[in-house]
Amino acid sequence: MPQKTLKKRVLSICDISPTKFGSFEEFIVTLTEKLKDNNFEHLIIFRENPIKIVEDSLLDQGAKIEIIKPSKYNIKNFMTFYKVIKKNRPDIVHFHFYPIYTIVNYLSFFFNVRIVYTDHMGGKEAKTIFKKIVRRIYYYVNSKLFSYGINQIICVSKFTKLKYAKYYGIHPGNLCVIYNGINADRFKRCDITKIREKYKIKDEFIITCVGLRKDKGIHCLVKEIQSIIMKIPNTKIILVGEGECRSYLEAQIQKYNLEKYFIFTGQISNIEEVYSISSCVVMPTLVEEACPFTALESMAIGVPVIAFDSGGIKEIVIDGQNGYIVPKNSNFLAKKIVYLHEREAIDPMGERCKKRILENFLLIQCVNNYIHLYDKI
Repeated sequence: MPQKTLKKRVLSICDISPTKFGSFEEFIVTLTEKLKDNNFEHLIIFRENPIKIVEDSLLDQGAKIEIIKPSKYNIKNFMTFYKVIKKNRPDIVHFHFYPIYTIVNYLSFFFNVRIVYTDHMGGKEAKTIFKKIVRRIYYYVNSKLFSYGINQIICVSKFTKLKYAKYYGIHPGNLCVIYNGINADRFKRCDITKIREKYKIKDEFIITCVGLRKDKGIHCLVKEIQSIIMKIPNTKIILVGEGECRSYLEAQIQKYNLEKYFIFTGQISNIEEVYSISSCVVMPTLVEEACPFTALESMAIGVPVIAFDSGGIKEIVIDGQNGYIVPKNSNFLAKKIVYLHEREAIDPMGERCKKRILENFLLIQCVNNYIHLYDKI
């Protein structure tokens, strides 16, 4: 009788609180399913309890979930994760949304574990030479002190990999690129009739932005909205999500009597509906994006993206083919929105958007690459 292969264990430490079933949450669920198919066990740590649909989906696939809120003190995190690893004996410890260079990496000195990080974030751009030098020294020193035990850093874009190799002095052999992926079966164009009724929209030109945090730069769009309306009078702007800038944006919109042009959706679970009625998605991001799900999701539905030149966005949006990349200037952003409308290029661009995602950014490709990496290390 053949001997049964022992299961491997993956411990995923995710420094997030899942408040929606977004593309990252769907990635974790699909990864859990694939791990199960490949004889892995999956233990997941979140900082707070996930919403019910996320929790149920993970438990249905056999995952174990623990809630641990990381401390601001790394030595305390070291002791906490020491106990978790001692109890569960994982083969691989995978950190998501977690600082890479800390004392936590020395856990591999005490346990026979492989340590993997995924850098999902882009980060702020250092705008002065002095800040660039200070940042480079900081990361270089930390990489020398705390790189012990790290087997692999997964970068979600070539931009991120270049950042680590060129500016932080990380050996390229410890870096690999695995792009984010989305579920193309979920992000398909919905029946727009009912959605238009829901948002009281007729035949307007719909501009959509996602995320109301300051770093998402939506105030750059609001600043230019009057010039856009002069060229495209039947414009509607849909702002999706929440963030610290919402009250400021509402005040600015009210100040200039622009309320009839804006729709605030708040947090929504079915963002594919909004994408389905959108003419374009605008991403005036002020930080360096890594591989933003907003671009992947909207393009999968066939919606062109107009984005500031930020980080890895150019690896998704090919300027002039499936969207536009503009300098970080609100005036350029407005002009390109008007240009897209006047060219009537949305439909042909939309087909190229879908093709780009289907060929390069599918969820199943992403997950299979993770499984391959786990097997290899």
